[in-house]
Amino acid sequence: MSTSARSGPAEKKENGVDKLLRRMKTVFNKSDGSKRLSFPGRSKSVSGPRYVLRPLRVSANTSSKPDPEPAAATTTAPVAAAPETKVPEGAVKVMRSEIEAERNKKLAERFAITIEPLTTSKPDKETYRIEKPVRMRIHRICHKCNTTYGGSKTCVECGHPRCTKCPRYPAKKPDGKGKSKEAAVPKGDVIEADTWYGLKEEIPLTMPNPKPGGQPLVLKAPRQRVRRTCCKCETMYMTGSKTCASCHHSRCTNCPRDPAKKKKYPDGYPGDAYSDDITKPIKYACHRCGQVYPPVPHPDSEEGKAAADAAPPECVRCQHPKCEVCPRAAPAKVEPAPDPDVVRSVQAKLAALNISHSATEA
Repeated sequence: MSTSARSGPAEKKENGVDKLLRRMKTVFNKSDGSKRLSFPGRSKSVSGPRYVLRPLRVSANTSSKPDPEPAAATTTAPVAAAPETKVPEGAVKVMRSEIEAERNKKLAERFAITIEPLTTSKPDKETYRIEKPVRMRIHRICHKCNTTYGGSKTCVECGHPRCTKCPRYPAKKPDGKGKSKEAAVPKGDVIEADTWYGLKEEIPLTMPNPKPGGQPLVLKAPRQRVRRTCCKCETMYMTGSKTCASCHHSRCTNCPRDPAKKKKYPDGYPGDAYSDDITKPIKYACHRCGQVYPPVPHPDSEEGKAAADAAPPECVRCQHPKCEVCPRAAPAKVEPAPDPDVVRSVQAKLAALNISHSATEA
């Protein structure tokens, strides 16, 4: 009985020691205790509580059971102090509610509406505000490729250095203009033109020039360049002038026009004076209905003097015979006479339609 009782506890003690040695080997093989309890996404530089495994102490008086592990040591990370905000020079403390009220007031004055202040549960805060002068944004456009310049003075598209031909928006005001204070306009039912985005100015439609380095093509309405030449000295008339600058001759129906339109204006062009040539026939207009009489010889010519005793022509519209009150017809556009071939073809078609219509009735 005594032998078995002594041998029993000794075997249990060896087993406990073996376990303790195996445990201590495992602890000493790990160089860093944090590797056993490492979490994904956590680096070594992060400050915080660290768990360290310490070897167990075994006393002879105690049993073979190991001592319980001590509680993990907890350390509190130092709280970072809030960074001090740097106040810029010239800044003034303003409440956010005042800024919102100012914005609502401007919107109400601009659009003639009433804006009620919003009620929020958030507390009002202070902020800094700096008053700065109004700055005008000036845009420059390259006159060669129609590209807007950036911060530099060289076009990024074609490399053209900015010159005086490159347009500027907004356009520069002439000297002395805009500096004087204008009189205040009285308030009332006055509708002002909207000048936002330059709506008063016509925006030209452009397209790039197919030629390298050429100016952009601008879309314009087609205009016909008309040139008139003096029939006396063959000097070209100035634009908008009806008097020759060389011989002071008034532009008449004999002065040639380039390009010429004799089919539409056989008697001369509108605004021309009467010709001094008596060999050409003239036309008169009825003073009652304005219908033009057929052409007659000039009264100062030999034919006109011989036909002075002949019967005057009658108006085709009101059968009024030409009298002394009937004025001379001014140069105007004349509708060409219809082509006889076209008239015959139309009459033949109408006759065929009449025949077919009568056949169906029978």
